Amino acid sequence: MRKILLGVAIGLSSMTASAAITDYLATMTLSEAYLQASADCGGSCDADIAAALVAAGYSASDIIAAVIASGISPAAAIEAAAAAALEAGLSINDIMAAVVQIDGVSAMDAIAGVTRAAVSHNVSVAAVMQAAIAASIPAAVVVAGVISSGQSTAVVLAAATSVGFAPSVITAGQALAATTATGAGTNTSTSTRGANTGTNTNNTPPATSPTV
Repeated sequence: MRKILLGVAIGLSSMTASAAITDYLATMTLSEAYLQASADCGGSCDADIAAALVAAGYSASDIIAAVIASGISPAAAIEAAAAAALEAGLSINDIMAAVVQIDGVSAMDAIAGVTRAAVSHNVSVAAVMQAAIAASIPAAVVVAGVISSGQSTAVVLAAATSVGFAPSVITAGQALAATTATGAGTNTSTSTRGANTGTNTNNTPPATSPTV
C-alpha cells in the first residue's frame, strides 16, 4: 500500500502497469482493478500502478479512496499517504488540504493519520493542528483527531495551547475523542465535508517522540 501512495504523492510517470490497469478498469471498479493489478505483480509494482492511474486522469483522492475501499482502515491509509507525501517533499498544509477532501474519510481519521506520519517525520503536532485549521476543520475536531492518533495528553495540551486554542475548545476536543473511543472507534463528528462515518480502527501510538 505504501508504494502505491508514494506513486500518487510524487506523480511518477512510469507506464509499467498501464496496460493491465487500463484493461481491468474496463470491467472493474477502481479498487478492484488496483487489487487485481497489484496481485498480478505480487505487490511489487504498486508505485507503477499509481502512476498509471494518475496518467489515466485519476486524482490522488480517487486512488486513496480506492485503497480504503479495498479494506485498509482510513487512518492507516492516510498515515501511509501522508508519510509518502512528506518524503516526496510536500508540505503538511498541502497534505492536510488534500486528505480532508477524500470521500469516506472522516476529519478525525484524516487528522489522526496525518499526525502519526508527521510525528514520525519530525513535524510538530502544532504544525499539524495549524494545517487542519487552515483546512477549515473545527478546532475541537482537530484536538480530538490528534488525541485519537495516540499522542499523550501533555503533548496535545502543549500543542493546542501553542496554536492558541482556548481551554474550552481543548476540553470539547477531549470529550469528543472520549465519545468516539467509547463508540468503538466510530467517528460520527461533523466536519466541513458533511457527515463523517469513517471508522478509525488504528489507534496505535507512534514510537517516535512527538515534537510539540
